Amino acid sequence: MSKASKIRICIIDDHPLFRQGVRFFLESIPEIELTGEAENGAAGLAFLDSHPVDVLLMDLQMPGMDGIEVTEKVKAKWPGIKVLVLTSFNSWDKVYTALKKGAAGYVLKDAPPEELVAGIKAVAAGGSFLGARVATELLSRMGDDPVVPKTDHLPEPLTEREIEVLKLIGQGLGNRAIAERLVVSEKTVKTHVANILQKLQVKSRTQAALYAMQHQIT
Repeated sequence: MSKASKIRICIIDDHPLFRQGVRFFLESIPEIELTGEAENGAAGLAFLDSHPVDVLLMDLQMPGMDGIEVTEKVKAKWPGIKVLVLTSFNSWDKVYTALKKGAAGYVLKDAPPEELVAGIKAVAAGGSFLGARVATELLSRMGDDPVVPKTDHLPEPLTEREIEVLKLIGQGLGNRAIAERLVVSEKTVKTHVANILQKLQVKSRTQAALYAMQHQIT
């Protein structure tokens, strides 16, 4: 996040009216600064080359380079940028593919505006954002290519403290918020998170959050 404390946002979406609506709304949120927008993936990547961004609002279905490919390129070149997917209700194949490529969460395009703000703040703080309204739909469509392992028997079980941390990851909290909740240091939380990812055999806390949802660890 920026040193000036505002969350710097860039939106990549090929619909001008949608971008305009998001821009007008975000300009009313004091903690958020919309630093730029792009109509396609190539333009978005070019913008990121010369502008610092904390959170990227990413449309998935765009002509040319789609949001999945852009997400993969962003996470490879700028791993610190958090990608928040903007999606419609019927694009789940693309949603969980984007999560596997490193997106930190998703917001439905027809969600209430305050949900978009909640998602931005959650991922900017190092957490994830997986809307409860569509979690069941997402998990039910994983099929044979899941975002997270479906096994109920881990090679090495989670400790009681790791389960507590996983619950909070599943609620979308970042490391600092988890540390405050459990009254421990942020360094301790980072160690727990690293152990959780290793034991679950997943690459990201977003995947860990999906595991928590899938196994009803709440």
